[in-house]
Amino acid sequence: MSKKKKALLRMGPVVLLFVVLSVFAWIKPAQDVSLAERRKLAQMPEIIWDKIVDGKFMTDFESYTTDQFPLREPFRKVKSFIQFNLLGQKDVNEVYIAEDSASKIEEPVSDKRVETNSLKLQNVYESYFAPSGSRAWFALVPDKNYYLAEKHGYPGMDYAHLLELTKQNTDFAEWIDLTGTLDITDYYTTDSHWRQECIGDAAQTLAEALGVEISQEYTQNLAREDFAGVYAGQSALPLPAEPMYYLTSPVLDGATVFDWETGETTGLYDLEELFGRDPYDLYLSGAAALQVIENPACDTGRELVIFRDSFGSSMAPLLVPGYSKITLVDLRYMASELIPEYVPAQGQDVLFLYAPGVMNSSNLLK
Repeated sequence: MSKKKKALLRMGPVVLLFVVLSVFAWIKPAQDVSLAERRKLAQMPEIIWDKIVDGKFMTDFESYTTDQFPLREPFRKVKSFIQFNLLGQKDVNEVYIAEDSASKIEEPVSDKRVETNSLKLQNVYESYFAPSGSRAWFALVPDKNYYLAEKHGYPGMDYAHLLELTKQNTDFAEWIDLTGTLDITDYYTTDSHWRQECIGDAAQTLAEALGVEISQEYTQNLAREDFAGVYAGQSALPLPAEPMYYLTSPVLDGATVFDWETGETTGLYDLEELFGRDPYDLYLSGAAALQVIENPACDTGRELVIFRDSFGSSMAPLLVPGYSKITLVDLRYMASELIPEYVPAQGQDVLFLYAPGVMNSSNLLK
């Protein structure tokens, strides 16, 4: 056989694969979201002359072809396996593994961002709640990097500096230290969040600071056996799935949640979300601008307003026994100017509960 024929035989499968993938890329419907990565995928951009001239069309088209590439997930998994296991990279897509737990590299602390976000929260409290006699508390949720990054040589935040900086800039509120109530085993190994069944000590610390009593007697319910968190999808590494639980009690079962966006009243847990885009949305149905929890089993009349991020979704139910009413506000989705209209100040307790990533963010809180 001639060298030319041998070359054609070697190249044939590659060319055929390229042709098949190219044809498949044009005929397959575009996907809206990537369930693995928990994000929306780029769509085919409009063909507009101005965008073609300034180059934006090609930039958007490149994002579209990357996101909509045929067999994208299998290729991502192969690429991550090679990078992590064969080439020995310490992280894949900024996700690293330490102590059998996945975490993501965070940006260094920005003093300006922390100070800006702290000032926003101070303005919320002093403008809307302090005049009615409300007391305020602040708790910084330690994320997984607090327990892993420096210990294992990964770049990220200077947590000692972050804690002190946040404490100094939130002196309008009483500080609650949660760092000693948790360790890395209290978090999902494949996700950024803590496990609800493991945060009893943190909940008790919050309750004691707030001056309310909560019960630690819960029934632990298996939600699903094969939970794979956000880091499993973002890294595309074959991380083992893990069980997910939620806690119930007669008091929690009797509580109701009203969502101002949907106008619906539900329970504390939304089991339909377990097999949706993000199973963590089991807790309080996930992210929401404004929710109100009513607890008919508590007759003290005490009310709590929690300004929170996603960590608050699984923590708030554990604080329910101490209050007749808990209002949850997520300033990532609700402008602070709307607070007086929907959350009239009546001397409620006010708790600011945020993870480091939120306090170190830019323009995330509205």
